[in-house]
Amino acid sequence: MATKKVIDVSYHNGTIDWEKVKAAGVEGAILRCGYGDNITSQDDKQWKRNADECTRLGIPFGTYLYSYAKSDAQAKSEAEHVLRLVKGYKLSYPVYYDLEEHGTESGAVERAKIFCEAIEAAGYWAGIYCNKSWWDNYLNSLGNTYTKWIARYNDTLGMDGVDMWQYTSDGSVSGISGRVDMNHCYRDFPKEITGSSSGANTGSNTSGGSSNAKKDLGNVDLYYSAYAGGKWWPEVKNVTDWAGKGNDVPITYLGFRVTKGSLKARAYTRKSGWLPYITFKNSYNKKDLANGVIGDGSEILAVELYYNTPSGYNYKYAKYKVSVKGKSGYYPEQRDNETGSGMDGYAGDKKNAVDKLQAWIA
Repeated sequence: MATKKVIDVSYHNGTIDWEKVKAAGVEGAILRCGYGDNITSQDDKQWKRNADECTRLGIPFGTYLYSYAKSDAQAKSEAEHVLRLVKGYKLSYPVYYDLEEHGTESGAVERAKIFCEAIEAAGYWAGIYCNKSWWDNYLNSLGNTYTKWIARYNDTLGMDGVDMWQYTSDGSVSGISGRVDMNHCYRDFPKEITGSSSGANTGSNTSGGSSNAKKDLGNVDLYYSAYAGGKWWPEVKNVTDWAGKGNDVPITYLGFRVTKGSLKARAYTRKSGWLPYITFKNSYNKKDLANGVIGDGSEILAVELYYNTPSGYNYKYAKYKVSVKGKSGYYPEQRDNETGSGMDGYAGDKKNAVDKLQAWIA
């Protein structure tokens, strides 16, 4: 796909004329919401205005927080900082953890995981922002656990697996005085997160859906297949059966397809932790183990499914449950990534290999 023109801004960019920014062809913005611990004096002074203007004008946006954390407790506080400020907004790009502060290098990987897990548990996409040197020297063990936004002011980025590249801090955009950070975005985040490349809400449950959604979508069939014990097992439809080989045989890959709407899915594996989300529509590709199915070849320890309801229809949800190696019966049923009513937001325990999956849309 063609790259998207994305800017990132903070109060340092002053009061922005977002109508001019939109007219200049900017396709997305990453807005700083604040820095450090969850203290109101450390909110970005332009955050609310920038978020309100992007919302009013339909400019897809995400956010980032500049980290000063040197402890696990501070990483949790920084996640709470973001969640307090994004409440009520519909994000079309991820929430990024800005890691670049001198003196915070040691333990940065663990704090990044704490921050990102808290963000994802709240239903948002989480990512890492840093420069290439920081990634190479302190963060590369994260692999592809989270989406990456990398800064390198050069003619080439010089690394793979990056979803967004901040290629200059010396850009110019109508409506913004002075220099602007410019980015090439290689991924259509608005489409993946909200179902629309424009970033407008098209029925994603996280984004709140349409207030006029009154039609009945009717039956939606979910088909899925598991790779376990060295082979792909027959595809299953809804809850007519379960996917996998059987008791105590770990599942290492899963593929999904739905007859209407789309399904967002990810796996927590023994090798990599949470892998990036993959969105499935009416097909999946068993031959593309990187992007066509979820998993990385190691044991899947947990699964998260999320159904995106088409625009104009009453919500439906992904419902699912798993059994795990060494234990009898299924763990409790989950619904999308919800955490109320005793649900975890995912199926599995992140410790034991999943050996059976049942899933359906209702």
